[in-house]
Amino acid sequence: GLLAVALTLFWLPLRGMGDAALDRMNGLGLVSVLPPATLAGAALLVTAYGCALWLARPRRVLLAAVLLLTVVALHALPAVLETEPRFATAWQHLGFLDQLGRTGTAAPDLDARWSWPGFFAMAQFLAQACGVTDFTEVLRWWPLTLELLYLAPLFLLLKAVRAGWRAKWCAAWLFALCGWVGQDYFSPQGFTYLLYLAFTAILLVWFRAPHPPPGTPHRLPRRPHRLSGGRQPGEAAVTPAGRGQRAVLLAVLIGLFAASAAGHQLTPFVMLGVLTVLVLARRSCLRGLPLLLGVMVAAWLGFLAEPYWSGHLHELFGGLGGIGGNVASSVTDRIGGGDATHKLVLYARMALAGGVLALACWGVLRRRLAGFTERALPVLAGVPFLAFGMQSYGGEMALRVFLFALPGACVLAALALFPHGTDARRGLGPLVALLTGLILTTGFLVTRWGNEQFERIRPGEVAAMEYVYAHDRPTARLLWFSDDPVNSVTPAMPWGAKDMARVRYQPVLAPRDPARLDPVVTALRDAGPQSYLVVNHGQSEALRLNAGYGDHWERRLRTSLDRRPELRRVLSNEHAAVYELTRRPPGEVPRPRPGPAGPRVTWTPWTVAGAAAAAPLILLLTAREVLRVAAAPGTRRRRWLRASFWCAMPLLAVFLASLVQRFLTLS
Repeated sequence: GLLAVALTLFWLPLRGMGDAALDRMNGLGLVSVLPPATLAGAALLVTAYGCALWLARPRRVLLAAVLLLTVVALHALPAVLETEPRFATAWQHLGFLDQLGRTGTAAPDLDARWSWPGFFAMAQFLAQACGVTDFTEVLRWWPLTLELLYLAPLFLLLKAVRAGWRAKWCAAWLFALCGWVGQDYFSPQGFTYLLYLAFTAILLVWFRAPHPPPGTPHRLPRRPHRLSGGRQPGEAAVTPAGRGQRAVLLAVLIGLFAASAAGHQLTPFVMLGVLTVLVLARRSCLRGLPLLLGVMVAAWLGFLAEPYWSGHLHELFGGLGGIGGNVASSVTDRIGGGDATHKLVLYARMALAGGVLALACWGVLRRRLAGFTERALPVLAGVPFLAFGMQSYGGEMALRVFLFALPGACVLAALALFPHGTDARRGLGPLVALLTGLILTTGFLVTRWGNEQFERIRPGEVAAMEYVYAHDRPTARLLWFSDDPVNSVTPAMPWGAKDMARVRYQPVLAPRDPARLDPVVTALRDAGPQSYLVVNHGQSEALRLNAGYGDHWERRLRTSLDRRPELRRVLSNEHAAVYELTRRPPGEVPRPRPGPAGPRVTWTPWTVAGAAAAAPLILLLTAREVLRVAAAPGTRRRRWLRASFWCAMPLLAVFLASLVQRFLTLS
């Protein structure tokens, strides 16, 4: 009954909401216009789950139903309320599919992400196989679909934790309530994060080292803890599997990593880091797999991602070791001048992330007091923080670090509430879980949808972009307003969905005084013939909330543009306006230049030698790992492992020397 009331209160008031209601959002975003009954329904959903955790025995159907309905309620709000799919970068990724569909090839000169085309190639293949031509609904429901899929590998990972049912169901619940990072849109990151969860789950369930490796010196037993007696591992017993099954699972692990290496810049390095530290912490028996995966990601980066780093090595390694600068660019630099109300969204993100991580640390301590030694979960929660020493990732590294730390952190946070290995002791855990859920749900609605003023896509903005695409033969330039044309180069509009090689997007400095348009007109004239200037509501809201532009800046700007005799308005609606010069500038419209098709490799004698060494090296290291998990222990297996290791070393030396030579000569 409580669940039915919660769903009714949550969804029923939303039926009357439309674009007019969404236009009244303030700096807090979507939560500022949600009906009070909807907020009460969200609180009742949390209460229903807390009551289910209080029961004496698990009601799995009830828990699963409330969990899934909570995920749908929290993540489906924009899909239900907004006319167009949200988030500008999701629309831009449609341009990659359009390019592949028209040409069948990647274009590394157009965008650095073409050096990792795996996700786009897979999406375009599936779209053509299924006959999908309109991706509107794909973009709309992709985030919710991914959030639901994330739960499957998370529950698999929980099989490796020695804990009661309350702790495990609470961990999955906390994970769902912490999904405010916003990387689940149609993107390589959202998809490869699913692969990352599956990768870590398989590692912990089937490939943990149940005992110290052979040859490990024996240590004196630890003194029993004065409160809990002796300690036992926090991980459950390894799930039994035959040698053939383990070989298949190993192949799945390698396949997941290969797909991530071909699809995203960051995810494979987090996978490799987690695996390596698990091996060092004696929580994985795949001691040779880090070398194999390291060779695979190095081969992709060194050979197939050459257009990304060739001539731009500083962008790749410039932030290496600069932990303070990378943290600052990801956290403190994002809270600058802007709308005071909107700053609460940024502070709420910091508070929620810090609170979850603090609760995870408390979970490690409570497990220790309860008699358990945790190794695997702290590895999952801690290794992603090493990414701060790599680069700032365009100022988004903090979000990515928290995203990858979430599985381990949420399980540890749940163990802080239910630290014991059985459910005999319930205590105040369900009540504290209920209060935690209410805080996280409130924070979710603020942090997840706090940017909706400029992440929302409006129908008029789509119409403006369609006009540009209809007039981009042979090419066109589109100027848009930015507060920092050097660093802020991602507009808040549905850009790049078509004609990637034909339309060039050029940021121009947004004047604080909308009447001072001479630099804007000059930039439009310098852009050449067939150039347009767009003013849209989403970008104007981004300038207002993030850079402190005036409340009526957009209206005053459009009035000033309409008064300029050098400009004429070619499209106008309530959400966007497109302008061009009254007199066509001299010159010819340039032809599209997508550059050579990718992948592009500069072949030298060292490159040939490195590629010739990489293929047999990967095959040899793969065979070595298959032998390790599939062959019966004994003298013969040890001999084969030793022989394959020494055979791989010369190939590895040639491969590494080739990479060094390529980076030194092509950077």
